[in-house]
Amino acid sequence: MFVYLQPMPQESDKLRFSLAQISAVREDGQEFPLSLAVDELSGADLTGTQKNLAAGVLPPGSYAGLSIQVARALVQTQDGEIALLVPEQPVAVDHAFDVARQRATALFLSFDAAKFITAEVRFTPGFSLASAGRGLINLTGLVSNSGSNTLTVFDKKAMQVVDAIATGEGPGGLVLDQVRARAYVAASRDDTIEVIDIFKRQNINRLRLDFMDRPVELALTPDGRTLVSVNQASNTVSIIDALSMTEVRRVPVGDGPASAVVDPSGLKVYVMNTRSSTISVVDLTQRALAATFSVEAPPLRGAFNRRGRALYVISSESPNLMEIDPARLIVSKKIFIGMGAVSVTVDNPTGQIYVGKKLGGEIAVIDPFSSMFIDSLQVDGTAVSLTIDGEERSLLAALAGRNKLQKINLNSKKRVAEIEVGEGAFGVVVMGER
Repeated sequence: MFVYLQPMPQESDKLRFSLAQISAVREDGQEFPLSLAVDELSGADLTGTQKNLAAGVLPPGSYAGLSIQVARALVQTQDGEIALLVPEQPVAVDHAFDVARQRATALFLSFDAAKFITAEVRFTPGFSLASAGRGLINLTGLVSNSGSNTLTVFDKKAMQVVDAIATGEGPGGLVLDQVRARAYVAASRDDTIEVIDIFKRQNINRLRLDFMDRPVELALTPDGRTLVSVNQASNTVSIIDALSMTEVRRVPVGDGPASAVVDPSGLKVYVMNTRSSTISVVDLTQRALAATFSVEAPPLRGAFNRRGRALYVISSESPNLMEIDPARLIVSKKIFIGMGAVSVTVDNPTGQIYVGKKLGGEIAVIDPFSSMFIDSLQVDGTAVSLTIDGEERSLLAALAGRNKLQKINLNSKKRVAEIEVGEGAFGVVVMGER
């Protein structure tokens, strides 16, 4: 279960308070303490900002609500900050909810700023609790969290978490079928591929691969009919019928496959083999290996331009972005971007390439026509996954180690919002991405 504190109201901007404990209260009265993600809360810092407050694993069953123990509270006055008297007993927040096996539950706690101080010295917090509601599908985004075994569901416009979905162990690679409103996630440590219904926000199917396949990344053809799983431990890719979720062919590739990208035609998939410094080309119509060619450094990830005439490949061990001619299977151009590339995506309308860097919170912007590094964007960590929301002209970056998703407006080049996601943010997809 996850508890998110909704944005604090403006009236609480002079208030600070700390929590000693939050517990989930079962219908029989038994309490189960949750782990606090943060215990010091400031109204000034949380105005307009949602906060990941607490989480925990609970026994299945019916629950009556939460119990919140306040440790201290202070308010800023003209004479300085003064301490308030806090409730001696935990504050009960009534709201019935159910906990089910292998399911994630998201609850949203709101703070009522009206009369939070009585008799000028007593802190009397008013909290209300709500379960996840149903939002618009076309505003939905997902982040895979490999450390917490969840998908964070967020509203891309409001930039708020709206739900959580439990997955198998180690969810990583994540792709989206926007037409069918389905997402596919690779649960690496479980050797499974899971299907998520975006509308229902739940797992509706699962394909179990071979033991120790360790699927790390996924690729989906434009028509949404063929799914490709990159099986790192077995040096193979699985070609999967996405509609029936059956593995139709397994193709050996190079050593240490790390990711794959389907060309815009949907006919071929290019697999990045890091340990052998090769790229394998798999023909999806013949379901067979078509070619393998070497590159100058271990390829990590790739992205095609809109027409499929150039494949841009990054390597964590090279300062160069490799432009590959897919017709001739050669590196046709090298563009200097500096060391530490970890993610790459292409903005189709402009053709510009965005590369997330490991150090410095940098996202490099490259113009493929001049073959030059032309700009950089700043985020608060390593952008391990990037996607572009074509509807809002924004770049979304999942930040490893920071458990955050940040949103950058591509017109102003400014960071406009962020949300807190689960542990080990890995991949991000969003309805409207291109």
